[in-house]
Amino acid sequence: MPGLWAAVRRWVLSEGPALWPALVAMLVVGGGLWVGVPPPGREIRLTADAMAGTTLQQVRPSPTGEVDPRLGAAVDTILARRGIAVRQNNLQLFLSDVAPELRDEQRQLFENMRKLGMTVTYRRAEVWTNYEAVRRYGLATGTFRVSLRYQIAGSRLAQAATDVGYTYTVRDGRLFLVDDNDLDRAIGSGRQPWDYGPIDVVKRRNVLVVVDRGRLAYAERQADETVAMARKIRALWKGHLQIVPMVVAMREPGVLTELPPTLRGTEPTRVQPIPSPAVDGRPVGGWIVVRPEAQATFDSAQLSHALMHLLPVRLGEEAPRWLVEGMAQYAESRQLVATGRAKQVAAAREDITRRSLGDLVRLPADDEFLATDSDGISWLAVEHLIKQVGLRAVTDFYVQVARRGYNRPAQERLLLEYTGFTEQNLVDALRTLAQ
Repeated sequence: MPGLWAAVRRWVLSEGPALWPALVAMLVVGGGLWVGVPPPGREIRLTADAMAGTTLQQVRPSPTGEVDPRLGAAVDTILARRGIAVRQNNLQLFLSDVAPELRDEQRQLFENMRKLGMTVTYRRAEVWTNYEAVRRYGLATGTFRVSLRYQIAGSRLAQAATDVGYTYTVRDGRLFLVDDNDLDRAIGSGRQPWDYGPIDVVKRRNVLVVVDRGRLAYAERQADETVAMARKIRALWKGHLQIVPMVVAMREPGVLTELPPTLRGTEPTRVQPIPSPAVDGRPVGGWIVVRPEAQATFDSAQLSHALMHLLPVRLGEEAPRWLVEGMAQYAESRQLVATGRAKQVAAAREDITRRSLGDLVRLPADDEFLATDSDGISWLAVEHLIKQVGLRAVTDFYVQVARRGYNRPAQERLLLEYTGFTEQNLVDALRTLAQ
């Protein structure tokens, strides 16, 4: 090593003063980054400052996506500290690695997660090429896709996961989180209920409702109604509704939306699956999202419909849409009758029968549900099956086809096995209702 340093010294002296400014700059930058890096072999403690690599090149991920181990360890340390901070309700620790310009936003995120009763862990997933962040914050910048693993206290749901995008840069020899939305468009992050400003949360046994702050009375009413309707749905179909209905009724239309955006539906709610971090990615449950424009008129019958849409999330998504929508409409019609609107149900049944059943040749295909009558035809098809073979046979068919109905022959075979009907038999029976 002394020989190496002597050779370097002789080279510098021979090249003259022309190189000195560049060398000084390299020493200042490199030295500043080195200060905070623990020596090789030294364990990085969670209480230590998470720092950058020894050179700018080490701070930046390589073109192949490989990350210098010291940079990776520093990011992992920061991520571990965030999870500990949420669990310990330690806001100061949560913000200790956050750049000043991002602290207000991150403080709100922390408060929202605490209100929800979340326990979280963060896992560095992969480096992300982000030239704009490098231009904005400098060469010593790296963006990462991070897997946020979480559970919500009282929900009894298994651990769930969502992705976030975090950008870190080096300032004054320290690694700081400077941006948390660089990957929002790329991976659809930043759309969870806790990402949209202050919230209020109401929890009941087996129910959770999230609303914008200041709407606590609305959330209380919604929670009470969800408890009552979940009890009715469980009586209708025992054992298959998820343990805790998770309801979101916020003014922000972007909450829990997907990229690319799905076709705008006509129903007052939509169900967004809650992904699992498991390898198979099977959802652990689903959010019922009440559209902003529907919240003022959202009632118990519509809620019954929405609760039935939680079933595909848990059972599987292979059931034909006529069965999925038909079961939901069936539950909604029962609640309409229970709340004194039997005449409305009878009028709707008569209207669909008159307009759509006389010329019916097949059940609605999955991609035809923007047509007005598809929901009604599906409702009457399910209602007729229940009248003929009983609710248990139809729900057993639903369970099996949701898991195994990956193609039309499989769906047809399971329909015949559990109900005794083929699709053509069912269509013929529905057509007779219009005669």
